[in-house]
Amino acid sequence: MKPLRRYYGAGPLHLMGLLACFAVAAYAVTRVLGESGWVSVFQWFVACLVFHDFIAWPAYTAADRLLLGAQQRRTGRHQKRRLPEVPAPAPVPWVNHVRFPAVISAVLLGMFFPLIFRLSRAVYLGTTGFSENVYLTNWLMVTGALFVGSAVTYLLRLGLARRRHRREAGPGAVTHARR
Repeated sequence: MKPLRRYYGAGPLHLMGLLACFAVAAYAVTRVLGESGWVSVFQWFVACLVFHDFIAWPAYTAADRLLLGAQQRRTGRHQKRRLPEVPAPAPVPWVNHVRFPAVISAVLLGMFFPLIFRLSRAVYLGTTGFSENVYLTNWLMVTGALFVGSAVTYLLRLGLARRRHRREAGPGAVTHARR
């Protein structure tokens, strides 16, 4: 057991799980290669890989750094306003309340972009008998609901943090109004 952990870096259960994942992936590859459209699948895979690694990854990394910078600037400014004798409440980070709906919305857009942007009208209509007209509206409504739900969650967390801070400060503590 110790030699395995020393050379492999993890236990036997991890190794078995990894081998099982490789077996499932190998099975999937044999199924795809057995079909006639495997070249198209490979082309889509390469296109998605290139798009994600060279366009999407730098874009959402830059957006995330902008969000983190904005949160750090706001947190620093918020704590400077407080007087030293009253401890500041622990800030409720808002950045994850923007990240979560944005990521879910982006994943849905990535999954359904041909339908959202009506890029496969003839094929989709011929195959399913349905129209693509509802996908853009539905995606926008889901995105809006995600952001509204996240904002409500943030406001609830903020209210709970303020209530907890007031309770910890005690009844005789001086509270300061916001500027």
